[in-house]
Amino acid sequence: MQYVNDEETPEQQITPEEFLAEQKSRIRTRSFWAIGMGAFVVAAHLVWLALFSFAGLQPDFSVLFRSILFILGLFILGGGIWGLRHAKNLKLEDLIASPEAIEFARQSELAVPYFTYVLVGLIVAVALCQTVAGLDESVDLAGFVKPDFLRKGEYWRILTGATLHGGILHIFFNGQALLGFGALIEYLSNRANLLIVFVLAIIGGGLCSLIFMPDGTAVGASGGIMGLIGYLAVYGYRRKRQLPPDFLKSMLINIGFIAAFGLIAYQIIDNFAHLGGFLTGAIYGFVQIPRDLRKNPREVGAAVELLGYAALIIFTFSCIFSILLLLRVVE
Repeated sequence: MQYVNDEETPEQQITPEEFLAEQKSRIRTRSFWAIGMGAFVVAAHLVWLALFSFAGLQPDFSVLFRSILFILGLFILGGGIWGLRHAKNLKLEDLIASPEAIEFARQSELAVPYFTYVLVGLIVAVALCQTVAGLDESVDLAGFVKPDFLRKGEYWRILTGATLHGGILHIFFNGQALLGFGALIEYLSNRANLLIVFVLAIIGGGLCSLIFMPDGTAVGASGGIMGLIGYLAVYGYRRKRQLPPDFLKSMLINIGFIAAFGLIAYQIIDNFAHLGGFLTGAIYGFVQIPRDLRKNPREVGAAVELLGYAALIIFTFSCIFSILLLLRVVE
């Protein structure tokens, strides 16, 4: 015989005010962790420089801004401080999604970011070949060497340069960004737009860099990734009723962090490529994303679909050509 308790156990419920307080507490906890980690990384660099002084050597403070870890520490520290401010100003309406946003999110669950995986896979394949050729040698062979682009007519370098990266950290951060922002576009828009924006932004960023820094050399897909961010920022502005309450704010924070990072690390970051890529993606967004909320931005015409596949073919062949150059199959 099984004993059954006839008394119903009421589900634990919380008031909106308690929910808001709980979210604020979580944000504060993460912020304090970020402040602690960021302060530790920054302090470790400063202690390292102080040891030079104690050893009778002249410390070079410019080395701090050439250290990726130091710059990341500053950003983590700044993000933690901003998080505390965000928690203080957080309101209940900032946490509640509109009915349109809930329905739009439900539809996005059906999307799988296959093309984002393809783009990341292609870049990783080129990176593996870079380890065979050597970093410096690979840049000479397939990087966006602007004097060769201008004087020798090697116009393919504007694309192959975007398939290369300057080290493990470079490809790790770019790969993570491409996975995140690329998947967002596949969830929220049409996959063809991801491919078109990525390739157009690579070219737009490269041309902007070429105009303002014609004697330099550049590698990395950052221009294309910034194009994705520009597109998503316009998307957040145009379709904010269909998105989570803090979507546009998150995109603007990303843009602010990247801009600040570029200003601090201007010696190792091609800010003009970032700017050109961002503007290219934003312009495409203003042209492609409909103002009318009744129109589904996931629906595109046959011409856009074809352009998307053409962009995928262009980037795929750029990666293959880079691999052939790195392995010295072609010269």
